[in-house]
Amino acid sequence: MEIQADNKVRVVALSNLEAMCKRHSGTSHGYWVEKVTKNRVHVGYSNPDEWGPRNPMFAVYPCYPAAFGDSVMVVLDIVRVVNDYDDEDGWQNFDFLTDCEVLWRNPTSLEWNTREEIEGTIEVEVCDD
Repeated sequence: MEIQADNKVRVVALSNLEAMCKRHSGTSHGYWVEKVTKNRVHVGYSNPDEWGPRNPMFAVYPCYPAAFGDSVMVVLDIVRVVNDYDDEDGWQNFDFLTDCEVLWRNPTSLEWNTREEIEGTIEVEVCDD
């Protein structure tokens, strides 16, 4: 049997991924970039249990060098999950990153925001000729 597929896989710069991790981290759930190698990015996730231990798991994403600069582009398609304590369903904990809204660096504040957030804070100058 042949398989047919036509997918749109999201690819983000490492700096975007770091901003996405920061945006979706809170008091209990935390995301961070743990390690970057030549062809893999390891993203950590932790949700401490009732006794406090973090017991993090890590999603491993493929990456490749960016066309310019020293950064890498990260393909948001998990290769494997390390220390998966959710009975092989740990990948679901990383859906917040895969489904994260597109973030841009705000040119005035240099903070990471959605387009809507940026457009609400930037005044557009109109040139009258």
